[in-house]
Amino acid sequence: MAQITNNLLKKKQTADRTSKIVSLTLSWLFSLVFFLLIIFIIVASVPGLQNYGWSIFGSNFDTTANKASFWFPLCITIFVSGLAIIIAAPVGTKTATFIKYRLPVKYQKSVRVAIELLAAIPSVIFGLFACEMLGTVLKYIFHMSTSYNLITTAFMLTFMILPTIVSLSLNALDGVDQTLMGASMVLGNTKTRSIYKVCRKEARNGIAVGVIIAFARAIGETMAVSMILQSQGYNAVFNEGFGAVATSGLRSIGALIAANMFAEGGGPKLQSLLFAFGLFIFIFVMILNGLAMYATKKRNRSKWHWWNTFENKLGSFITFIPTQIRIGWEHLTYRSNINKKKNLSKYLSSRAQNNRFVYTYSVYKIFWEIVSITLTLAFLAWIIIDIIGFGGVALTQSSASVFSFTNNTTGQAFMNTLLIIIIAIGIGLPLSLMIAIYLNEFAKKGKVKKILLFFIDSLGATPTILFGMFGLIFFIQTMGMSAGGAAGKSILAGALTILIVILPVFIRTIQQALQSIPQELRTNSYALGVGKWETIRKIVLPAALQGITTAVILSIGRILAETAPLYLTSGLVSSSSISLINPGQTLTTRIYAQIYTADVHDGTSIMYECAFVTMVLVLLIILVIHVIIPAYYRFKQRRLDNHSKFMRQQQEKFDQVHLSLQKILTSNDVWQRQNYHLIKRPKRPRQPPLPPPTKKTVRKKT
Repeated sequence: MAQITNNLLKKKQTADRTSKIVSLTLSWLFSLVFFLLIIFIIVASVPGLQNYGWSIFGSNFDTTANKASFWFPLCITIFVSGLAIIIAAPVGTKTATFIKYRLPVKYQKSVRVAIELLAAIPSVIFGLFACEMLGTVLKYIFHMSTSYNLITTAFMLTFMILPTIVSLSLNALDGVDQTLMGASMVLGNTKTRSIYKVCRKEARNGIAVGVIIAFARAIGETMAVSMILQSQGYNAVFNEGFGAVATSGLRSIGALIAANMFAEGGGPKLQSLLFAFGLFIFIFVMILNGLAMYATKKRNRSKWHWWNTFENKLGSFITFIPTQIRIGWEHLTYRSNINKKKNLSKYLSSRAQNNRFVYTYSVYKIFWEIVSITLTLAFLAWIIIDIIGFGGVALTQSSASVFSFTNNTTGQAFMNTLLIIIIAIGIGLPLSLMIAIYLNEFAKKGKVKKILLFFIDSLGATPTILFGMFGLIFFIQTMGMSAGGAAGKSILAGALTILIVILPVFIRTIQQALQSIPQELRTNSYALGVGKWETIRKIVLPAALQGITTAVILSIGRILAETAPLYLTSGLVSSSSISLINPGQTLTTRIYAQIYTADVHDGTSIMYECAFVTMVLVLLIILVIHVIIPAYYRFKQRRLDNHSKFMRQQQEKFDQVHLSLQKILTSNDVWQRQNYHLIKRPKRPRQPPLPPPTKKTVRKKT
């Protein structure tokens, strides 16, 4: 018996060690991708840096003369991204405030789902909408000669990054202790003042992180921007002044990379220069994200007294005029007969109750909150109606090819997309699962875990165009995963590239699902003698199945939305037959490919056709995540509850019958003891009298 116990214990220990080693190895292999991405891009950018030299940091952009200033496209990128964040930051934070504190709880989930739907729309659909609808409206409002300019791009980026700001701001507000607002209102503040002076200040670190992450996303956006900005005459336009620049179609860094990577007159030197530009933008985004994460930590903020002082003085300077207006309005609208010096408490109480500025402040804040939420939801409704309406019309055109699976059709693009999803999810799910298990179950809180999380989060913040550039160098030019050689494209290379894109979010989502499982389940399992790996496999993973399923669906949505990595690896055209080593356009790359078509009318119709199919798939994904999966698990929980209730009722019935029998027996026993003398006992039969002894009987006895 002891030998059997020792063998079982050894098997459990071996399984625990093996699972830990495998998950740790996969975690470090994934982290190696971060270094490979940087190394390959640096190596690919060396020839371009050698050819263009110090002209990269000059003030002239003319690729024919081997001069390409990095500052021109960088200024354009910062201008459109900065304008977008200036508009999106106040609108997004006020939208989040309205959802959190003004909406009833029963409506909050529906509005949050709508915000997630806006975030899930692919970037090329935003580009199509901006070219066809948004740009036309802005052209009429601002009296511009063309809609393909920086103003249109900035407004498009505003609505693209708006869901990011709203979601992260909501997460920050959810983390605020709600008793703070109650305590503030008890002290005499209104609800609005408590929200903005207490809750918003408490959540400002999380809100600041959301704004900076949104800014980084706007900087890294490529495909949607390249659909609008199509000019490279930086020198001439910049010489005309700021007005000419703002209404021009000069390309940002992302648009410049996407448009010139496979340009006919470019060559390997220009392509190498674009890798250098991609490296610069990668470094810029990493520095931006690193500073945001470091500066918003409370322990770091407490060290920076100079920064806190500077922040307070800057805030006082910005709000100086509004503060003076508020003070003047208060003096005009409030008069008190109470002597402030003699009875300060009574004066303050009267001032808080009768000051009209308090209500003006509340009305002002609520007004802009309503404007913000209305603007966000109106834009969502506008883009959905536009895509569904014009897409439905496009399906009736002669160029419609949804149900055609020949070369360069929407049907074949759908099949290519499905094939990439199957490959990426099939490889990514077990890989993400093992890495998440290591991070949540095996890794201790120390340097190793922090380093791994840093690599995962850094890859998650990397602009997707860089993943496409890495996939082009590594999978196609180095590994040769293409039937056309180093100059070809392939579905397999696109699937592996998109796998790297989705892994950071995939890992983080599964890790959060595992983290939500109560620790008591693991502790109880260990107490019963179950090993760690067996506990994870039989208890933790089944309990986290809903979160893992949601992670899979979210990753599918991310694959549907991506364009830049697939544009550089899978290509913009499809081969005659579907094969892993042949090129194949997806639904989103098919939309982008139509900007190069000669027939504008057919190209626009195909764009709306693919956008319609993609939008329907996105709506289905949102429906599955927020309706079908919760309904399924609610149904399972209800069945389990009903079964438990039935078993409990049966047990109660059995207990009642048993108790009633016990009562009957007990009462009968008590009655018998109390009425013992009344019980009729059976009488013994009378024995006949013995005969008198005789001589024989006496003799026998003796």
